[in-house]
Amino acid sequence: MKFKINNIFIRFPNNKIINECFDFWSRHDSNIKATLPTGLTASQRDFSHWLGEGRWKNHKKWFEIGEQHYKMFKELVSISNCNLSFDTMIEWGPGGGSNAIAFSRKFQTYYGVDISVANLMECEKQLQKNNYKGFRQVLFNDLNDKILIDIIHEPVSFFLSTAVFQHFPSKEYGARVLKIIYQILDNNGIALIQIRYDNGSSLFRHKKINYTKNVATFTSYKIDEFWDLLIELGFSPLLCKLNTENNYAYYFIQKIL
Repeated sequence: MKFKINNIFIRFPNNKIINECFDFWSRHDSNIKATLPTGLTASQRDFSHWLGEGRWKNHKKWFEIGEQHYKMFKELVSISNCNLSFDTMIEWGPGGGSNAIAFSRKFQTYYGVDISVANLMECEKQLQKNNYKGFRQVLFNDLNDKILIDIIHEPVSFFLSTAVFQHFPSKEYGARVLKIIYQILDNNGIALIQIRYDNGSSLFRHKKINYTKNVATFTSYKIDEFWDLLIELGFSPLLCKLNTENNYAYYFIQKIL
């Protein structure tokens, strides 16, 4: 089994938290062989939704992740009146591939952007089991939008990111990711983004120090704060749905010039 990875790599010498974030998710990646998609710790594999690991030993529960988000995608299509062909999509943080399995039946080309080699390889392994040939790996260790745009040449009609923004090293990092996606997403393209929302409690409040200790809930936004950020960056937010059990907010978004 051969894996090809588009590698973007520039360190952030003056940003301790970003480097701590990158080190957490890729600390073992230097030891990974090209044919061996392993290397993360058990807790990291659980965080990243690897089939058969941690909470995802329950295979039904693992498949339901992708199916839930695919159902949201279909709702987003209906409320946006988007008439694009939906040939190409990007998932920022595909992890173990539960979303990719669900969405691969719709999209011919599937770009997975992640800062972990192990996650990209695991996601591709799951897709290859389903004989899906359209997965494109992008190892992203920089916030240089021009580099990413150079890799992704075709129009992108859909962007997906779930259980990822909460692990970003800062709100500003999340905003920069959104700026990149705005440039890549086709006009009238749509996006589904889930964040962890800040309800004022100490657990879900936005953090600025001790990334490794607080990785599960490090970055959060007020519900209206993220909505306003999307508008500021040029997106048209259409709907926001809340899951109050784990403080998840799902934003249904469209890019309209």
